[in-house]
Amino acid sequence: MGRLTETQLKNELKTGVLSRVYFLYGEEDFLVKTYADRIIDAAVPEEVRDMNFIKFADAPRSAEIADYLDGMPVFAEYKCALIKDLDLEQLDLNEQKNYLALFKNIPDSSVLIIEQLHIPPETYNGKKIKEKPKKLLEAADKNGAVCEFKFLSMDRVCTQIRRKVERGGCTISGENAAFLAEECGMSLTVLGNEIEKLCAYRQSGEITKDDLNALVPKRADAGIYTLADALFEGKTQKAFEILDELFIQRFDEHRIFFTLSGYFVDLYRAKVGKLAGKSYQDTAQAFGYYGGRSFAVKNAYQKSAKLPLRYLSDCITVLYRTNKLLNSSKMNRRTLVESAIAEISMLKKTDD
Repeated sequence: MGRLTETQLKNELKTGVLSRVYFLYGEEDFLVKTYADRIIDAAVPEEVRDMNFIKFADAPRSAEIADYLDGMPVFAEYKCALIKDLDLEQLDLNEQKNYLALFKNIPDSSVLIIEQLHIPPETYNGKKIKEKPKKLLEAADKNGAVCEFKFLSMDRVCTQIRRKVERGGCTISGENAAFLAEECGMSLTVLGNEIEKLCAYRQSGEITKDDLNALVPKRADAGIYTLADALFEGKTQKAFEILDELFIQRFDEHRIFFTLSGYFVDLYRAKVGKLAGKSYQDTAQAFGYYGGRSFAVKNAYQKSAKLPLRYLSDCITVLYRTNKLLNSSKMNRRTLVESAIAEISMLKKTDD
């Protein structure tokens, strides 16, 4: 099947004729998870799921997956296996080859789903994709279906908000729906939690701007950007206070880390583009920032003006090392994020 849009994937699931492999990833983790669940529903009826469905995480042995998928389904058309957050860095060369062979040899009576919720989409979309992600994505593309879920447009997000609010027995204006979308970073996952809370509070009638200001927590992205700004200013204590507040608000360590990493990458790319004499529009296009994402480069052009390229490069090196530990180490995730913040704060002191 190759690359599918969300609409094409939806239509395929309606037919009941499924691909052997589904590789799902992207910015909008809500949709990644939603469609993984829909594929499972299409492959295996709930009443026989215990006998025909298995879930793996991280980097399971390919032989274990193959043994399971080679078995015949019991009272169902398909057997189905889900790998959540496949950690490519844990695969040695031999195991990588085994995974590529696995993708080619899944029987017609089985379905394998790769659900990448905490893996940055840049892993598969960047201009300098590493060999492991590239080969795995190409194999999934050739032998099954690949679908990337980007953030929805503002219009679609607002439509989703108004529908969810109405199902909760309330209403919301278009203006306030847009405000809520921005405060939640356009994430359907975050929006779902906030809408449930707002409807429980309001119970009926219109959700007002006052309700939003009182109940919706400070946007996580904004808090993380403020944390980064504190690091740039050499205010380490303030950075840790902001980090503590994000943890108190129960924001996931992965979300904090990947948002912070994405911000540093935006700044680094903006700095490179600016030093090359390019406009922010040219830089945005060169690095694949389209639509609403181009604003990130415009803002980064201003923010990166006083930040040395070497400093930004060193920060990204720290974040890269931390990312590998988050995906492979058994160390406490909060400790790993805090250690990265401390190391970056020392880089600023060295730079000064």
